[in-house]
Amino acid sequence: MPTDAELASLRARIAELEHENARLRESVFEPSTPDVVRVAGDLAPLFAQVGATMRERFRQIDIDPARAMIGIGGERYLLVRASSLATDFLDTLVQLYADRGEREALSIARGFLFDIAHTIGLHDARSMHEQLRSNEPLEKLAGGPIRFAYTGWGQVEIRPESRPIADDDFFLLHAHPYSFEAASFIASGRSSDVPVCIMGAGYSSGWCEASFGLELTAVEVACKARGDDECLFVMAPPHRIADQIRERFGGERGGALRESAIDIPTYFERKRVEEELHHSIERLREAQEELVRKERLATVGLLVSGVAHEVNTPLGVAVTAMGVVGEEMSALRALFERNDLTKGALRAFLERGGQAAEMVRSNLERAAAEITKFKRVSVDHSSEEPRRIDVGEYVRQTLDSLRPLVRRAALDVRVHTEGDLGCVTCPGALAQIVTNFVTNTIMHGARGDGSRTAVEITIWRPTPRTVSLVYRDDGRGMSEATRAQAFQPFFTTTRGAGGTGLGLYVVQSLVADTLGGRVTLESELGGGTTLSVVFPVDRAITGA
Repeated sequence: MPTDAELASLRARIAELEHENARLRESVFEPSTPDVVRVAGDLAPLFAQVGATMRERFRQIDIDPARAMIGIGGERYLLVRASSLATDFLDTLVQLYADRGEREALSIARGFLFDIAHTIGLHDARSMHEQLRSNEPLEKLAGGPIRFAYTGWGQVEIRPESRPIADDDFFLLHAHPYSFEAASFIASGRSSDVPVCIMGAGYSSGWCEASFGLELTAVEVACKARGDDECLFVMAPPHRIADQIRERFGGERGGALRESAIDIPTYFERKRVEEELHHSIERLREAQEELVRKERLATVGLLVSGVAHEVNTPLGVAVTAMGVVGEEMSALRALFERNDLTKGALRAFLERGGQAAEMVRSNLERAAAEITKFKRVSVDHSSEEPRRIDVGEYVRQTLDSLRPLVRRAALDVRVHTEGDLGCVTCPGALAQIVTNFVTNTIMHGARGDGSRTAVEITIWRPTPRTVSLVYRDDGRGMSEATRAQAFQPFFTTTRGAGGTGLGLYVVQSLVADTLGGRVTLESELGGGTTLSVVFPVDRAITGA
């Protein structure tokens, strides 16, 4: 057993070691000079006061590797190699986006680093403001540069030209004499054509944004890693910063703004661009859908024109025949009034009247048949409801409605069918597809020398549950470049002659989205065009 003297000596030694340990802990964050932030004028006393508070906070240190603990002021911290963020992380991001080109890859990488640092600065500031119960913007600002120095980011020197006021003319000109990013670049023997203190700019702007309640960004206008005398930053609202730099630096450093968009980072700019792009795509999609709808209605307009022409002739004959009947009746009445009506005159009237009535009947039936076909096809054009049809018969009906167009364009259209083609499908989509094929031949394929263009449509069932429709014309065909873009929306070779570039795009959409099938194109210049459509039938239709 130790003696009382030995126990007293041991206790004294323990107390001595505890005192030494406390002294060493206190000196861990003991600055070599009290001026960890360089600021002049009226701000100096405020920064000195906040600096004293922060210095006491950073003396409360708890380091215990057994608990993986680095604690400061009751909060856990991490130690990260400066170069892992300043150079290694940057290089990795640039390599990941190398396929975008060196300039864009660097822009994306810098954007990531800025956003990360801005977020850290923003939330560090909010946490520190709450702990220190900071209320005034300048008091909130003061903690940022001091914490910046204590956590190893760099020292901050705020220049007298600064105007840290919470309005649109906010302006902060500050230098980072010991920036970890510039130091990492220089230590690795690297140089850069652009400023490298991206995270320093991000953290500073994040802290000030939380302090002043303004959207802020920071631009490094000079950098030691680029060979400049100092690492100098301008902070201002994003929409004002370019003007601030040009106004204060003119051609000296304002030229850097024209070199690359990355010189003016905006917090999560990629997210904003992506959202704007998404909205633009949505607007484009809506406009495209509206144009497709109008294109389909324009096809109905062609049908209206065609049926008007087809109905006009039989109705004209019927009207003429009724006029003849009227004249014959007037003549018969006159004979009756004069008591000159004879059996022969009555017989002649009945013969001519019967012939006229037959002409009226047959021509009205012909007109009614045309209207019935038009009604069925036009309703189908505006509907995608599936129903049972005979595909071959339906295609013939659609071609009948296009007869005036076919005749004027000197097309010789023939339809060949094989086997039983009765099935459930979407006739509206089928009518639109055939109509677009014919109008595409008329606008792009028909020869301009007056000779007839042959069109052959073959329809059959390759399998019990599919139908194949092959449309061939022997027209002018397409070049390789045209064929490669044929299904692209708004691509047309007849822009000035009324082409919209939506015909084959609409076909592809209908085949894929409505019929659930596929369409292929074969064509060569001077060798005609073949369009093949294969689609499933007798099942639930996609989009129905």
